[in-house]
Amino acid sequence: MFPGHTLNGQTLLEFSRFQEMEGQGAGPELRVKAAALWVRVAFRPSLPKDLRSIPDKNLTLWLFKVTKPATVSFTNDTHLSGKEFDDYTEMAASLPVTLSGLGWLKFDLTSTVQNWYAARHAPRERLRLLVDCSGCSDMVEAILIDSTSDLYSQSHPSSLGLSNDAQRPFLVVHTDPTAIRRVRRRALDCTDGDKGPCCKNKFYVNFTEIGWEDWIIAPSGYYANYCRGDCGGPHRTPDSYVNFHTPPLEEYRKMDSLPGLQPCCAPLKFSSMSLIYWGLDNKIIKRDLPKMVVDECGCP
Repeated sequence: MFPGHTLNGQTLLEFSRFQEMEGQGAGPELRVKAAALWVRVAFRPSLPKDLRSIPDKNLTLWLFKVTKPATVSFTNDTHLSGKEFDDYTEMAASLPVTLSGLGWLKFDLTSTVQNWYAARHAPRERLRLLVDCSGCSDMVEAILIDSTSDLYSQSHPSSLGLSNDAQRPFLVVHTDPTAIRRVRRRALDCTDGDKGPCCKNKFYVNFTEIGWEDWIIAPSGYYANYCRGDCGGPHRTPDSYVNFHTPPLEEYRKMDSLPGLQPCCAPLKFSSMSLIYWGLDNKIIKRDLPKMVVDECGCP
């Protein structure tokens, strides 16, 4: 997420497409299944504590998509109303809020994000959103981006605590898990056969099926993959060994001098994945977890 300009006194939230964030350029079209914007709404820090226990009150948080391209910039003094505001924005979602239910709130943005990704004529156009909390009175505020802070610390900070960065809104997008992930050409994927050389077998972990959906916000699952196949072939060229420790042991194995020794088909390359989950004290944590995905298998 990028810190945006301001409109009507509110900071615009700007999100780039995944390919731009990863520096990959135009890639295969993603199939968006669901999307949600998480925004933290809290009492203003300057509000005395005795005023926070007043009778409950109903508020409404509005979310608008800025329809004009990013080349149309706004200054801190830009204020639009009436037809002019309607010409520059469109309603994306609204959310009822109560003083007793403040905290992290979720906007359903599935339709908005699907339409954004479907706009093939503007593949690099960012999604710009206006969170309108003008009806929140002087008691509460939607915590957005401090325009004086540094540019965003990439898409997934290692952890989320109480800093300003940690309280920024974030967009969660669920894509079709059957979409094929690009892998290196040298990686060998398994076929439907039960036997064969060492290969990577695709395997999707669904967090709901293992009972983790109550604490993991996103993603709903991921391709963990695993390795299977035979490493005991009689003919291996020197470049097929991962290290120099294995070749002499392999020669002893062939002579049956090391009973029970069998080379194992094992992961050679991993990649990390990002996880967003509920931590202690109802805090949302974002973390990049290493070695979660098996990308390549081989024989040591």
